[in-house]
Amino acid sequence: MPDQLPKRSKTPAQEAFETLAFLWAGLAVAAFFGWQYNVPLVHPLVQQMSDALSPYTLPLLQRTFGHVNPVLDLLFNLAVVASILFVLSMTLIPALERLFIRDLIRRGEREGRKIEAIRERVHVRLEKKSYAR
Repeated sequence: MPDQLPKRSKTPAQEAFETLAFLWAGLAVAAFFGWQYNVPLVHPLVQQMSDALSPYTLPLLQRTFGHVNPVLDLLFNLAVVASILFVLSMTLIPALERLFIRDLIRRGEREGRKIEAIRERVHVRLEKKSYAR
């Protein structure tokens, strides 16, 4: 097996971006399945949202695909809402980035304390070994 380079860790900005992306994508998927399985609170909210957006999105979908299944219309509306929320939440990235940086600093301090505690318990002597020939 060839040696692999260690995986580069993500910057706090990348982590913040991915957090927001997964948050809104996960919310859209959860809303769809909540609508599909008639979850009491989710189904009416998703239905109202879809009914409100359909006059704007349905003509576009009909021009593109012809006959449109209502589920496709709902999925498209959920994607539109998730995309809009994602773009609007981009302003949160600096705040999340600071949070992730603070978390990295705390984690580093904890690891440093662990290493110091081990060093205090174990006294390591480094000696030069002489090899007799």
